[in-house]
Amino acid sequence: MSTVEIASQNPKRTAVLKAAVAVFGRYGFQKTSMEAVARAAGISRPGLYLMFPSKEQLYRATMHGVLERAQQAMEVCLADRSTSFDDRVVAGLDALMGPYLDTQMARDLNELLENSEPQLGPMLHDYQKRAQATLCAHIAATAPSDLLDHERTADDVTDLLFSAALTWKSTSAGREEFCDRIRRALRLLHH
Repeated sequence: MSTVEIASQNPKRTAVLKAAVAVFGRYGFQKTSMEAVARAAGISRPGLYLMFPSKEQLYRATMHGVLERAQQAMEVCLADRSTSFDDRVVAGLDALMGPYLDTQMARDLNELLENSEPQLGPMLHDYQKRAQATLCAHIAATAPSDLLDHERTADDVTDLLFSAALTWKSTSAGREEFCDRIRRALRLLHH
């Protein structure tokens, strides 16, 4: 059972992980204390340590939840056949990366994620690979005929869009600009 599934079955754990996202997002890993997370979650510090024996375990569970929710949101957007292919891809990449553009705390959380290899190990990289594979499978299965050919594969389109989206996540002024850039890239790819 995943951390996300466990959290959804335990309201106290869900509240702790939600509070931890806010605290880690505001103060970063190094400056966040278990006391601050416990206070934000409305539980005692010993109670928090019973759920998570270390700050590292709490952080990993928190970031796992953040990444898992983003992956699931992307999958929901890509599965929505009531919209066009381009709109699904834009919505999917926005669901995956756009939330990190909404607020200063979200941007701080994005920076925290990108600089957390000592605490997270390959977790972020693994989620990015999983998201790329999901997007590639969607492109391969549903792309309009003018997008792919014998010289331009689903892997090529995925690599271009995903790499560009990662850059645009850091350089866009907001979600609207981020989505507009993805839309323009898709228009350029159609022949």
